[in-house]
Amino acid sequence: MNTQNSNKITIGIPVYNGEEFLIEKISSILNLGYDNFELIISDNGSTDSTKKICEEFALKDKRIRFFCQEENLGPNWNFDFILKKAKGEYFMWTAVDDKILPRFIEKNISVLENNMDIVCSVSQVKPYGKKTEFLEEKQTTGFFRKIKKKAIRSFTPLKNYSTSGSYEKNIRMYLKLRGHQQVFYGIYRTKQIKEIFVADDFSGFDWLTMLNSLKFGDVYVVNDILMHRYDGGYSSKGFFNYKKSLGLNFFQALFHYIPFTKLFIKKFGIAMFFKNLDLFILLNLEGFFYFGVDVIRKIK
Repeated sequence: MNTQNSNKITIGIPVYNGEEFLIEKISSILNLGYDNFELIISDNGSTDSTKKICEEFALKDKRIRFFCQEENLGPNWNFDFILKKAKGEYFMWTAVDDKILPRFIEKNISVLENNMDIVCSVSQVKPYGKKTEFLEEKQTTGFFRKIKKKAIRSFTPLKNYSTSGSYEKNIRMYLKLRGHQQVFYGIYRTKQIKEIFVADDFSGFDWLTMLNSLKFGDVYVVNDILMHRYDGGYSSKGFFNYKKSLGLNFFQALFHYIPFTKLFIKKFGIAMFFKNLDLFILLNLEGFFYFGVDVIRKIK
């Protein structure tokens, strides 16, 4: 078995109350058929059996490094904590409820090894879960159910996109693809992602990190479905209930992308902001759309 310092890749799982998915998740990583890795799990103050499950796995496999936080310090902090602990040449985060399929790591590392101008490599992704099942229903009756399906489809990521060409064009494309932050869960060179990651505590840190990565090179998408992304989240719990769980009041939830907008201006400049002003206007009105979806859900 390889020592920690010789690991090809660090796989990071930031988790909070993940007992429903955790056993399957860890087991699948340990049995991917790719052994040259370290697995870092950071439990962000869970109140379920997450800690017990992780400790049991860590005792059985030395490739696992488990950290348990005494309290929930926020998702941004937890992602950053794992990244700072990484020792592998390459790095990836993976959500506890997502499924990494065989050859995901192998194929994406191969892309990075053979293309120094690629900053992140990821595969195509297939969503799974109740929301996907709802979208795949062949017959939908009722006015509100049809509206709900149309709204969910508009904001459900269905495809990843590679970048090429000018930096400004790529920034605009990824600003438009606001529902496609699953690119964030691709594979990076560890030294680069430590420079790229935006650790500020705000809604959309994954999206801004993805945009920031374009300063370092292009994103490449392997044209195979090698990851399944769980579709739980806003549409399953209700947008405002989710934002409330993060400690945001109604006004902060309604305009939840204002901090994102301010940080974009800080990192990319006022000129880039004005070149994409139309997109930022729509983005900062998005809270009203989700408010309408929540109202429709309650009416139904």
